[in-house]
Amino acid sequence: MADKGKSKVVDEEARTHDLHSDSSTKDTNKEVWEDDAAAAALGGWLDPARRRERSLFVGDLEEQDDLGSEVLAPDNQKVPINADTDTDQCLPVKSSSASSGSALECSAEQHFQITKPKDDLENLPAQSSSSSSSRSMVEKFAEVVAIQESCIRALIDPDQEIAYKLWNQSLEAMKNHYAPEVEKALCGQHQPSTNAPGNGEISEFSQIQDFSGLLGNIRNSGHVVSTEVESLLKQIKSPLNHPVRLIQLKGHVPAISVDPVGSRFILKKLNSATTGEIIMLYNEMTPRILTLIINVFANCVIQKLLDYGPPIYTRKLIGNLKGHVLDLSLQLYGCRVIQKAFEITDIDQKIEMAKEFGSNLLKCACDQHANNTVQKCIEFVPPQYIQFVYRSLCGKVKMLSTHPFGCHVIQKALEFCKDPQIMHAIVGEILECVNELSVDPYGNYVVQFIVEHGGPHDRQIIVQKFEGQVMRMSHQKHSSNVIEKCLTCSSYMDRKMIIVEILFARGGTTAEHLLDMMVHQYANYVVQRMMDVAQDWQVKVIVDLVRRNVAWLANYPHGRHVMEKAEKVIKARAGFGAPLAPAPPRFA
Repeated sequence: MADKGKSKVVDEEARTHDLHSDSSTKDTNKEVWEDDAAAAALGGWLDPARRRERSLFVGDLEEQDDLGSEVLAPDNQKVPINADTDTDQCLPVKSSSASSGSALECSAEQHFQITKPKDDLENLPAQSSSSSSSRSMVEKFAEVVAIQESCIRALIDPDQEIAYKLWNQSLEAMKNHYAPEVEKALCGQHQPSTNAPGNGEISEFSQIQDFSGLLGNIRNSGHVVSTEVESLLKQIKSPLNHPVRLIQLKGHVPAISVDPVGSRFILKKLNSATTGEIIMLYNEMTPRILTLIINVFANCVIQKLLDYGPPIYTRKLIGNLKGHVLDLSLQLYGCRVIQKAFEITDIDQKIEMAKEFGSNLLKCACDQHANNTVQKCIEFVPPQYIQFVYRSLCGKVKMLSTHPFGCHVIQKALEFCKDPQIMHAIVGEILECVNELSVDPYGNYVVQFIVEHGGPHDRQIIVQKFEGQVMRMSHQKHSSNVIEKCLTCSSYMDRKMIIVEILFARGGTTAEHLLDMMVHQYANYVVQRMMDVAQDWQVKVIVDLVRRNVAWLANYPHGRHVMEKAEKVIKARAGFGAPLAPAPPRFA
């Protein structure tokens, strides 16, 4: 009786209260109806008396809606609604007798004033007053309660961000957003959390929209699971005497593949999978490939599956990527599958995939993920079919060579480009700024690549451009690597020019500059490389200098490295006399 009287008070105040009614009474009324909606949503149906009172309340609100109402806009301004126009069905309605409180309070008090399910609301009094309700009537009432709970769950969203976006879309959008937990609540399987969806961390796999009929609840951990999937995962984790086979995953492969344990199980079983099991995996993963490909676990399954699949199924799966190659190449996990596709698919599909880069090639070349895809494209697609890729690089070589990711693309282009004109244009741009690139943290690798793999004429031009700057470059971190590469790969004349410039720097009157190089953190490696490639007389000059300064070099860690290298050279070459004298004892 106490609950019944309390509901009647709500019914009376909803029709008779004016703008100056007591706010505390309205808060109590709001809590009553929210408790009722929540109780019904959790599976506890209302008694007939309470149903009748709820129906009267909803009927009275509909009468107020017919007389004219106003929508409360996000800025708390009243916007009149024309009864003949199609309005946003998710915004709460505020009558002329409502309080001037906040937008959230007004929405909570009148969350039942939703115009879309009018047919269900009109039938609600008849359903609640009937002594024997049919199954269909209960289902209609359950649908109304589901919509009501959707509103309530939107209202308890702490930041109101999700709720506001859903209200601005449609009632169906709100219902679909909260559908998984509402359906679970209606069938009594679990009690929905009061935390609004979205507060937890939802993985990218929650974007799957066509799994609603196959899979169940979306958990905050980001995995989409159902009862059957959970059962399979338990068997996989604890097989006991009944080991799980791949064929037993039929119908649940996408859900299993996004689970860390499930994905490892599939990867392991693929090594011994039958043709039928592999085809089953293709058939279930291909339709949802665009979502699975960006999942941290499922993308590993797809990569390995591409190695085992029959060609017809492989082509079908890769064909589903058409139109999405650019977006997937820019994604952390998607780019890995695209790289795999460039490796194993047929030439016609490779060409189609390459063309999707289009005018975005430079963007991809400078992206931390997509640059790897561009490299695979250059490596596995015959150059005559991707001339546009090489032409896109021309004029941008210096910029890309000094980029942390673009430098790899330039090196790959230098390796696989077969067009003499394009190759000459790319190398020409590098040679023009070779000194600047040699001291760059990334550009020096491009210069080293040309020195190692380029033609003799290119190496000669590079060494000539270094003339008079060898000493300075030997003391720099990045350019010292270039000097070492020149000593290793250049011709006899080019090496002679570099070594003579180092030995006879400062007019050849003193060897102090050479001793300084021996104890320098970068230049000492140049001296060691000189002892590997220099002529005997040149090596003898260096070894004699080391012998005369053993005690001094022993005080420096890099000097000791040079001493060790000199010992190896003496043992390897004849005619250098006795080994080096032992260094004097060092005192702490």
